Amino acid sequence: MRSILFGTVAAIAVGAAPAAAADLGRVPVKAPVMAPVAVYNWTGFYIGGNVGYSWGRGSGDLAGTATTTTRTRVFRTAGPTLISDDTVVGAAVPFIGTGSANNIDGIIGGGQIGYNWQSGPVLFGLEADFQGSGERGSSTFCQTLACPVGSLTGSVDHKLRWFGTVRGRAGWLPTDRVLLYVTGGLAYGQIDSDYSLGFLGAPLTGFSTKNTKAGYTVGGGIEGALWGNWTAKAEYLFMDLGNFGSGTGAATTTASVNLLNTPQQGFNTVIDTSTTASGAFSNRFRDHIFRVGVNYRFGPEPVVARY
Repeated sequence: MRSILFGTVAAIAVGAAPAAAADLGRVPVKAPVMAPVAVYNWTGFYIGGNVGYSWGRGSGDLAGTATTTTRTRVFRTAGPTLISDDTVVGAAVPFIGTGSANNIDGIIGGGQIGYNWQSGPVLFGLEADFQGSGERGSSTFCQTLACPVGSLTGSVDHKLRWFGTVRGRAGWLPTDRVLLYVTGGLAYGQIDSDYSLGFLGAPLTGFSTKNTKAGYTVGGGIEGALWGNWTAKAEYLFMDLGNFGSGTGAATTTASVNLLNTPQQGFNTVIDTSTTASGAFSNRFRDHIFRVGVNYRFGPEPVVARY
């Protein structure tokens, strides 16, 4: 009886061993933990600064009239000095002078503020910026070909003091941290102009004007996330501030000739010729702008996606 009991226990033990081994093989094993992935969110207000260079182009014309007046006086040379004749003849002739186009280049710098709305890989936004400018350039013109002495001549020196834009932005995100965008809207700025007008070989007349003009701007750029809420961008803009008038100017030149014993013995004839030119300048200003900058977005840190 005791032999039978020991045999039964041994058989149960031998049969249970494979089952226990199989159970050990089915012990639950946890899946490896994936590292969290940060997804950048562009939505929110932002503020930043920029610096760059601008290649401007200015052109101008002067249109007006040139009035030539001739005064002839005859004096007696014997006896009392009496004027025997005093005749004035004048004629006004219209003219148009075209100036050479000139470069208006310089360093620019300023700040921007805006807001972005992101929906998936698409982004829309509004941005306003204000720039200080060191752009300046000058050009000259002459009414007569080859500009001989006595020709009506002039010059203009333009300076873009400051400008700003208010623009919409539309962009696409090829990755969550890189934005490609186009932009366009209103542009405005102040152009200071110094003019001179006169006749070559004689003193010139100078005057100055200040013009605040509005126009348009279009362009595009690329912006990338750096760390936290900081981004960096590179941007190109074309700006056209349109045409602007520059007031009027006037210049006079006078020449005098004394003809002895004319028209006969005992008389002198003095001929004074005076030419006065007056007109208005018309100008146009366009600009090519390249700048780089950084922005700080006010909003939540990048969203963490867990997998």
